[in-house]
Amino acid sequence: MRRQTTSTIGEALSLWIEAMKMRPKVEETRLMAAWNPTVGPLIASKTRDLYINKRTLYVSVDSSVIRRELLIAKEKLISQLNNASGGDVISDIVFR
Repeated sequence: MRRQTTSTIGEALSLWIEAMKMRPKVEETRLMAAWNPTVGPLIASKTRDLYINKRTLYVSVDSSVIRRELLIAKEKLISQLNNASGGDVISDIVFR
């Protein structure tokens, strides 16, 4: 039987993350981890140096063909990555 004042480890961790104001960094980390599964292994192998600055995801791309394909799918990628992160982390992606 569970007491009224107890909570699960997940609940306690979530409260601690909120108290420490770490939610944005946790969401950014989830977004970065979602890059490879979202774009697939072929495109992931042609991209590197991902980082987020001021709600923009910067991605270095090794192939001009892949860069063009990513530009075409940019809005869909933003939506999928934000969904995977659990928040509204990025509003733009820059492919270099």
